[in-house]
Order: sequence, then structure tokens, then C-alpha cells
Amino acid sequence: MGPKLLKKGEKFPLDENCHHYTKLGEVPWDIQKYWHQRFSIFEFYAYDIHLTDSAWFGVTPEPVATRIARDLSTHPIADGKRVLIDLFGGAGGNVIAFALSSGRWDRIIAIEKDRSTLACAQHNAEVYDVLDKITWVHGDCFEVMKRFWKTKGTKGRGREGGEVATGQEQEDDNEELDGLLAGLKLEECLVFASPPWGGVSYRDQEVFDLSKMEPYNLEQLYKACTMPEEEKEEHPSTQKQKHILPQALFLPRQSDLNQIAALVPEGAPKIDVIQYCQKGASKALVAYLPGNIDADKEEKKQYEENRGQKKRKQDDEQEQTIPELLPEAPKEALEAHDAYDTSYAQDIEIDTSKADNAEKRKRKRRRRSSHNN
Repeated sequence: MGPKLLKKGEKFPLDENCHHYTKLGEVPWDIQKYWHQRFSIFEFYAYDIHLTDSAWFGVTPEPVATRIARDLSTHPIADGKRVLIDLFGGAGGNVIAFALSSGRWDRIIAIEKDRSTLACAQHNAEVYDVLDKITWVHGDCFEVMKRFWKTKGTKGRGREGGEVATGQEQEDDNEELDGLLAGLKLEECLVFASPPWGGVSYRDQEVFDLSKMEPYNLEQLYKACTMPEEEKEEHPSTQKQKHILPQALFLPRQSDLNQIAALVPEGAPKIDVIQYCQKGASKALVAYLPGNIDADKEEKKQYEENRGQKKRKQDDEQEQTIPELLPEAPKEALEAHDAYDTSYAQDIEIDTSKADNAEKRKRKRRRRSSHNN
């Protein structure tokens, strides 16, 4: 069975692998360390956040995810991009932060292979009121990207505007996914990937060899974002430039930077590598890799104008729907989050402007209201 596009409103139910631990005695010993940090991982953990046991090891802490979402939205590799594809949706840590980015993206696609983990991600997105802002795909991200490139290659050229592939490509009866991928414009797409790192053994290495990252190494990730070469040989004068999507890769903090730099073709813009810290220590890095597909300048200008109008309208609607009086969050959650925010702001110099704080308070009040209802 191939990957499946979930229809709007379609939600996988939580199953026996999805847990909301409330007492230490319930928590398996190997994830107790992470459970103690639960309010740093999800600020609204107390409002029925669910994770699978394996998801605890890989979920991005919310303040880090929020900062990455902010950085990516304004980074040069995202210039003119409107569609964000999260290859490893996980339990929703990053994709929820992207969906909260004030309408920055026209479409956010989250891909997750494990059904239980995807159920947790959808449930957690619902807690944060962004379930319907995300397009969910259940399946292997590499298979999804293969299908994506098939809609953009020479074979089947012209399948734009939702037309689907024919013949063998429809054997898994997933015309909806084919239609979605065919309708995406190359110049509007950007990929974010937070892959599994192969356990915790990377911590013991001074420089982490990304070619040995399991189950997917760095080269596999980069190839998934690169248009495959045509099977037939072409004369050099007729060969087309290989399309490469811009990528933001979430990797171990001590990753080999030479391996990352070797990916980018000669003459391409420099790579930005940013370390993201938590309480004085780097947790991971994000490599911002440029692509080679740009949107038309006039089209980008029109898009920015439309996006500004859309954001102002959304802000006005949110202001009108916020109740005046709402109950307080659990004391434990507030204390943990306040302590975490202070240290994190010192580490990576978060802009704590009044506007940002006001928006955060609005989201917090909405979560509390939803939980108590």
C-alpha cells in the first residue's frame, strides 16, 4: 500500500501506543528524563498532549521549534516559497510551530510513516488549534518525494492544476495524493527534515559522521529533494539543469560540516548553519541549504502583498474571538515554561517584543478555554 493523503477533517484515532503520562510511575525508565522536561517540550502538555514512547526521543522542544519556524520564515532560502513540506512530521513538534507562523505558508504538508505517531501529531495539532492548517500524509516520505518528482519530470509533463498520473502510478488507488503533488509548483516548495538520528550514540562522538546516520543518511535526504536524472541520455546542449529544492535539515549539533558543505554545487550561495540552544547547551543545528528554483520577481511581489493582507485579516479575526476571562494554566506548567523561556532567550537572543508576547498570551488563553470546555 502506498502513501495516503488524509482528507480534510480525517483524523487517525489515538491507539494503545499513544500516551499522556501524568505520573512518574507510569513512565518507562528510558524516557523518564524527557518526561521531566515535558513542559519544555510542549508548553501545553497538561492539556492532553500525547506521544508514543519512541517520539519522546525525537520531538523538538517547543521554544526551539518556534525559533526555527521564525528563522525559516524569513530566511533567504524561503524567499518566494509558499509550500512547506515536513518530511518527518513525528509527533508534531516542528509542524505545529510552522502552522502557528501567522499565515506565512499557504500550505504545510506533514508526512509521517508511523500511524500511531501521526495520530499523536494530529491530536496535538488539535490542542494547538492548527489541525486544519496542516495537510497530513500517512506514508514513507521518500516514496512521497518520488511521486512528487514524477509529476515534475519529462514523463508526464504538463500534469498541472491537479491532474493525476496514469497507468501504473495509480495502482495504489491514491489519486488524491497525486493530484495534490501535481498541483504544487516547484518554485514555491521548500523542504524541512528532522530525521531520526539512529539513537543516542551520536552524543559520544566529537564529530558525527552523517553518512552513518540511521536509518537515513545525509546523502539520501539530499537526493530526495533533488530531481532524479532522466533515464535516457541527452545531448549536452539540450540537458536541463537538475532541480534542487531548498532544504532546512535538523541535524545533531556536532554534525560534520564538511559533509554538509560538500552537498551544495559549486557557485551556489553559502550555507547557513545555526546552532539552537536550550539552557546554555546546543541541542541541534539546522543547515539551511539553498535550492536552484526561483519564482518570478513580479509573482513574488504580488504574493507578499496578498500575504500581508491575509495576515492582517487573520489577526483581526483572532482578536475578535478571544474570550475576556479564562482560567489559569496549572502552576507547574507555568513555572516550568517561565524558567525555560528566560534561559532560552539568553542563549539565542529571542526577540521578546510586546507584539510577540501578546500573541503568545492569546494562544495560551485559547488553549485553556478549549481544555476546560
